[in-house]
Amino acid sequence: MPTGGDDQTVSGAPELLPARMLNEFTYCPRLFHLEWAQAEWSDNADTVAGRHVHRRVDQEGGELPSPEELGCVSAVARSVSLSAPSERLIANIDLLEMEGGAVRPVDYKRGKAPDIPGRAWDPDRVQVCAQALILRANGYRCDEAIVC
Repeated sequence: MPTGGDDQTVSGAPELLPARMLNEFTYCPRLFHLEWAQAEWSDNADTVAGRHVHRRVDQEGGELPSPEELGCVSAVARSVSLSAPSERLIANIDLLEMEGGAVRPVDYKRGKAPDIPGRAWDPDRVQVCAQALILRANGYRCDEAIVC
């Protein structure tokens, strides 16, 4: 695809799609189009409250070792930004748990978990699956993800 520099396509859209936008598309394709293609956004009480709740997880903390250095490290890292250009995805992972040579993304959501199988809405599941794909594309073993 031809690019216009600065990781953007000729159309002006960024080359990498944030995993959270996959969440938006799964939830409502029209909302995705308004936010992503038309760059229209309007805060409401829920988005303001969500930003407030996210303050803690948005503070970087901990280090993400390379896949080769991970070994048997048991640790966590917060607000990890990672991309996978071949998948054309990028994500800011709320929390990354490391244990037994594997990593597990944890994505925090506002509100009570739904009373459905898997205890997570489909858009949220799509988002953490994209995070897992990004981790795998970067050489990490990632066999599960958590939405809470």
